[in-house]
Amino acid sequence: MERVIVTIEASMEGTVDNFLLMRHRDVEYLKEALVTDDFERMMEIVKNLNNEGRCCGFDFIASIGTKLFAAASEKNKLAAEICVDLFSWYMTRIRTEVFGE
Repeated sequence: MERVIVTIEASMEGTVDNFLLMRHRDVEYLKEALVTDDFERMMEIVKNLNNEGRCCGFDFIASIGTKLFAAASEKNKLAAEICVDLFSWYMTRIRTEVFGE
């Protein structure tokens, strides 16, 4: 399985671990929202991903959050499905390495 490696500073390790746990949860919530076409819930889930993703060094998560928010606000189910699939793919492959270890 292809891995996506993100290098983080040791001081950010706990923050990043918590951030990633919450994102795994978000993937499941987004999949549920897709089933029921709950675009409002999708927007609520991803509204802060852009800022949070960038702050923690996860530009892909930030980018997918922006795209998913736009898809949900337009009620574009196909685009939302693609974004959720990409987000899920990324989250199953992400691995962190602590800088300097």
